[in-house]
Amino acid sequence: MVSAAQVPISRWKPQNSSVKTVLCVFRNESLFLMFHLPRNTESITVLQANDDSVMIFTNAILKDLQNIKSVDLQGSLSAAKIHITNDVFHDLTELKYLSLQRVDLTGAEKAFSKLSTLEVLHVIYCDIGYLKWEMLDGLKNLKELYLRQSGIKELYGFAFYGTPELRRLFLSHNDLFSVEADAFVGLLKLEYLDLSNNRIDHLSGLTFPPLPHLQWLELKHNPIKVIFPHCFQFLNGTQHLTLGHKKQPVHLMKFSFRGLYSLLYLHIPNIDNDALFEHVFYDLKSLSHINLRGRIKIINNRAFNGAHKVLRKLELHDCQIERVYDESFYGLENLHLLDLSENLLRSLPDRAFNHLKSIKQIYLNDNQFTQLQENLYLPLNSLQALDLYGNPWNCTCKMAYWKESIVMAKHEHKTKICNGTLCTDILEEETDHTPKCKEPKVFENQSVFQILKLLKCDKLL
Repeated sequence: MVSAAQVPISRWKPQNSSVKTVLCVFRNESLFLMFHLPRNTESITVLQANDDSVMIFTNAILKDLQNIKSVDLQGSLSAAKIHITNDVFHDLTELKYLSLQRVDLTGAEKAFSKLSTLEVLHVIYCDIGYLKWEMLDGLKNLKELYLRQSGIKELYGFAFYGTPELRRLFLSHNDLFSVEADAFVGLLKLEYLDLSNNRIDHLSGLTFPPLPHLQWLELKHNPIKVIFPHCFQFLNGTQHLTLGHKKQPVHLMKFSFRGLYSLLYLHIPNIDNDALFEHVFYDLKSLSHINLRGRIKIINNRAFNGAHKVLRKLELHDCQIERVYDESFYGLENLHLLDLSENLLRSLPDRAFNHLKSIKQIYLNDNQFTQLQENLYLPLNSLQALDLYGNPWNCTCKMAYWKESIVMAKHEHKTKICNGTLCTDILEEETDHTPKCKEPKVFENQSVFQILKLLKCDKLL
């Protein structure tokens, strides 16, 4: 006996209760010992020896263990796997949890069907290939389904129709090139969908059906090249979306995110657009944070319309941006942070920041600025920090209006690291915020503020 908290079936057992559990390491010739297990066993884990021959699990081996709630079969690392038959679990009327790792499912495509009491199913390192509806038919109480690293190439139509209570679906690390809406029909209670680490290269209006309760959608580490219009049009409740691949640029179009009314955070690690233009972020009414990396040469007027109402944080760091316009940031009256660092900006229009009524932090560091016009940021009454370091400044008394307390303000730089549903903010090392002169040569690499004092520019104010 072990504590219920130590085994997967803990969620189905009273707190502080015990579980009659068995851990077996078997070779094929000793499999008959399964017939001698206590009939009141509730949890069993079978580990196949790595030097074993093929092991075949049949209905006869498990059928007398009527109290079994959890089964975990782990095949060997060698070519000789555990094989199961179609009816192997069909007499286990109390089964809640089933996990198969490195198990050969050839000829056992219906081994899971009709397991009406099953609530959690793990299938990992099993070669499935093509997922058909027959495999999951009748799993009417299934809540969590993990089909990971199992070589799935295609999801057939209505593949999950037999799992109407499904809340969490994991399909990561497979070989899916595309997905179509008819595969997910019937998943009206789905809350979490993980399609990360596949080979999906495009999204369209035919990708997802209505999934009214989907809150989290993982698409990261897929070589998606284009996000076509309306591909998320039925995902009105989705709050978290990850997509993109650092090695594959993705192109956004008008209405790429239409329908994502509830989305809170959008991160794309490798965007590829000549320009951001109006309607790209249409419908992102709840968005509070945009984080883009990659290539965006130009930010057109009203580029963020549709995502402007509650946006607090806009990060366009290292995007090769060369130009912004007077109304590029139109409507962003609630924005607190604007990061334009590590781009190719040489100048900004006079009214570039006029709409940023609530702005607190602006990062312009590591661009190509030599001068900034006086009326660019002086009207920003809420501004607390303005990063200007890393630019080739031409130091003259035209900089006399610079406020050292704002330009040299210390603030925390955070990087968000996510693993599944868990995200952590990592504090970056403090950077030297001192803006330094490039010209005139006599002042090269000296602090702008030291030179302004040397030139006695304060007398001009």
